[in-house]
Amino acid sequence: MMRRTILMIVLAAGACERPPQSETAAPTAASVNEALASPAAAISKPPAVVPRPKDQAELDRMILAGFTPHADHLHPPGVKSCPLAQGNEAVM
Repeated sequence: MMRRTILMIVLAAGACERPPQSETAAPTAASVNEALASPAAAISKPPAVVPRPKDQAELDRMILAGFTPHADHLHPPGVKSCPLAQGNEAVM
């Protein structure tokens, strides 16, 4: 029993004398500021084109949610031009 206690004390003392590992270091203030400065970079854009659902009820729900029907696909709210359109065809 005494040997175990002495062994544990020696191991604990040896662990305290080691310098901290660089892998477990806390993030620097600069990296935190960069992450907070551009939250838009962390958010991805929704697709400009969404396939038209086969179910009419689902299509109606998407239109009520703000999606705009256009040819054989839908556009999410806020999309003003269609990347699939030829020429200057607007999304209405």
